[in-house]
Amino acid sequence: MKTILITGGTGFQGSNLAKNLLESGYNVVILNTPGKKNKCNIKRFQLQDAKIFWGSITQKHMVELAMEDVDLVIHTAAKIHVDDSIKYPTKYFETNVMGTNNVLEVAREFDIPVMHISTCEVYGFQDDDLFETSPLMPRSPYAASKAGADRMAYSYYTTYDMNVCIIRPFNVYGPGQKDGECGAVIPRWCTSLMNGEDIKIYGDGKQSREFIYIDDLIDAYKIIIDKMLHSKDLAGEVINIGTGVDINIKYLAEAMSNKISGPWIEPKNHDFIGGDGKFKKGKIIYGNSRPGEVKRFISNSDKMKAFNWEPKVGLSEGLSKYVMWRLQTKASADTWLNEYRGPTNWAGEQPIK
Repeated sequence: MKTILITGGTGFQGSNLAKNLLESGYNVVILNTPGKKNKCNIKRFQLQDAKIFWGSITQKHMVELAMEDVDLVIHTAAKIHVDDSIKYPTKYFETNVMGTNNVLEVAREFDIPVMHISTCEVYGFQDDDLFETSPLMPRSPYAASKAGADRMAYSYYTTYDMNVCIIRPFNVYGPGQKDGECGAVIPRWCTSLMNGEDIKIYGDGKQSREFIYIDDLIDAYKIIIDKMLHSKDLAGEVINIGTGVDINIKYLAEAMSNKISGPWIEPKNHDFIGGDGKFKKGKIIYGNSRPGEVKRFISNSDKMKAFNWEPKVGLSEGLSKYVMWRLQTKASADTWLNEYRGPTNWAGEQPIK
């Protein structure tokens, strides 16, 4: 069976993908920075059979160690938060651009194909639906660093004829996604609502996004993985992966508020439950627009759909699945941190079991 390295393999996308690949019989190698949340994901996603290296893509020697005897690299590792990038732009350049260069350079030396996970943020604000050929106009240090990494990956195809394929997912959500200050909007709002707190919208709420559930994204990744392991047909290709369904942010906030305060949830033993047995309903409040805010991100994913792929999970179902997962995992990743008692070794040593 083939061996696949996932950089960032204990992060959100990486954990879900690693779990799926292990269940499908692949050998999985993970390179990830250490940290309690990353290590607890080994338990949460049952990744004990993966070979794990604790290190950063900014450390070239760690990339070299992790990439030995690998058939494909899936590069998901990145710093990913817009607000954080505004505070610390240099860190985003160092990890997302220079770290990606390390991955690409070692893969070139070892002659290993690379599936580079970019982001829809590279497109910036454009009026029309976003095609793979749409210009890149990043509007934040995060987006600019990912655009730089995206183009670096493409340059390794054009310059060295490497088998590199660039994937641009659109607003993924689902189990394992980071909440807290630097988390994505759905997990952050979920945490706030489950704690009976208000949720904050930046701007007027008229900005629109599309949201793809993690299971649909992994299904798309599996198709691309199979193609990259058996041919160079996708070398140099850029592929959008999204639903194409336009979701107003205010609508998303209202939908989440209704879901989490609704009677279909039967939470127990939480002090944020009202007398009617429901979660206390927080209010939606509005703040100033963020620097670099993009008003609209809607994809055209026809290229991916040509591979007989279609998203299956709609927003309502996806939110329900995600909220139930949060309840089943005791509502907060912090619980997992308290429960986690695994070893703390750095890789290059023994993989965590």
